[in-house]
Amino acid sequence: MNYFELYDSQEAVLDRITQLKSEGYYEEDIHLLGRDDREFEALEYTEVTYHMHVPDDRGLKEILARNEPAERFLHYYVLDEDEIEKYLFKISEGNYLIFYTDYGMLERRKYKEESAEADFKAEARDPIK
Repeated sequence: MNYFELYDSQEAVLDRITQLKSEGYYEEDIHLLGRDDREFEALEYTEVTYHMHVPDDRGLKEILARNEPAERFLHYYVLDEDEIEKYLFKISEGNYLIFYTDYGMLERRKYKEESAEADFKAEARDPIK
């Protein structure tokens, strides 16, 4: 499932990222969308991906961005144009949009469970190690 959440401050975003990590999400599961003039220096030391939105027009700054622009990122998900416009409008007003999905977390959990089960079976076959 995909989750989109709006926040109005960097502190609120950092608190939410911390909470998501405590719930088992990895930083690479989290994407943050924000205005181009509101870069997030605290994210430079994380695996969270920042997608900037240039509110007025698509300028050179958006083209040269390290990460995919916010508008293009939103089009990858099953959102209608009204939802995309609503999110982009809120971002252009200075809000931040956090996107995360539980698919990555569920896949890692499944992998860990399968690995633990395989280890248990291997240990049961050869209990003396």
